Amino acid sequence: MIKTNICEANGIKKSILHVSILPNANSRLFYSSVGSETGLYSRRTTNKPLADFKVVLIEHGYETTEYERKIIEDAGGALIDCEHRSTDDALKEAEDADGIIFRRIEMNRSTIERFKKARIILRYGIGTDNVNLDACTDMDIIAGHVPGYCIDDVSTHAVALLTACVRNIVGNQHAMNHGAWDLQRTNRLFRTEGRTLGIIGLGGIGQSLSKKLSGWGFRLVAADPFVEPELADKLQVKLMSLDELLAVSDYISLHAPLLPETHHLLDHDAFSRMKPGVMVINTARGPLICQEALLHAIECGIVSRAGIDVFEDEPLPGDSPMRNHPQIVVSDHTAWYSEESQVILQKLAAEEIVRVCRGELPFSLANVDLVRKSKRFKDWEPPDMIRWQLKRLDALQLKV
Repeated sequence: MIKTNICEANGIKKSILHVSILPNANSRLFYSSVGSETGLYSRRTTNKPLADFKVVLIEHGYETTEYERKIIEDAGGALIDCEHRSTDDALKEAEDADGIIFRRIEMNRSTIERFKKARIILRYGIGTDNVNLDACTDMDIIAGHVPGYCIDDVSTHAVALLTACVRNIVGNQHAMNHGAWDLQRTNRLFRTEGRTLGIIGLGGIGQSLSKKLSGWGFRLVAADPFVEPELADKLQVKLMSLDELLAVSDYISLHAPLLPETHHLLDHDAFSRMKPGVMVINTARGPLICQEALLHAIECGIVSRAGIDVFEDEPLPGDSPMRNHPQIVVSDHTAWYSEESQVILQKLAAEEIVRVCRGELPFSLANVDLVRKSKRFKDWEPPDMIRWQLKRLDALQLKV
């Protein structure tokens, strides 16, 4: 029974809704939108069945989560958005969730061990640097991510940074802002025709970059120890070792994942083996490059220009020499973003959560060793990216 009373306090009229629930076949306990405000479950008369699974969104920073809510609720689940609640309260809410979505929060072992019921915890984005993957595997939890949502955007940004460096667009703009008009062409500009572009990491973004630049006259080479040679042949990219790539490339673009063995992949030693005047682009992960080594390589004339979107420390400190360096084009970790990619990220995250919470296997996972340890993956046909990671695991085990 529903009844509305009108009361007045301090001259302000308020309506109070009283809801009485009588036990009947249509009375079901369900996860409601009330949960997004209070963390409570609600009981009401409804023809809607009990939610099949519970998803908690710990934090996100987005304008709306209606994409996620529609996908999850249409699949029979309930979404509880904890964006405006304290972290402690949000984590407590997530303790009995089947699926958990987050963005920036540090998912360490002690936090993950609180999620006794979770089938999947998923980070918005590609990287999972803030997730203890071993803890997820130990708990038989899928560490989810969204690897394919921004392939076009990041590869396009890499092209933009490369072009800005090759043609010195930012430097020329800065000079013109101060009244210059360079009749003598003292700023050195270059072409792409006949130059060698080295792609470090031939995954989805590296492949997209090679396709976009296939008609630019580049000689395309790549270093990737686990990519299928047939794939590289199809892209007309010559595979070689990292040492060979560093020695022959005029331009280098990084698209490798951040792993223990790729941390500071470009260090003092790596820069010393590059061609004088090389240009370096990084839209992957900041710690792939030792920033101190990069600055030294620029001072020594090994690196002529660099285009950097990601940094070892983010946000980049205001007094960082990289911010105003005349030979470095910088952007604020924005390669992933476009109006389209933002929506795709949120939708794909929700679809992956639904997939796993309904008992299906994921499209992808970051703790790939779970594939070998969990029976649920027995008949799973992994996508190319997971096959790459499995080959890496096998190679690491051979070194032990």
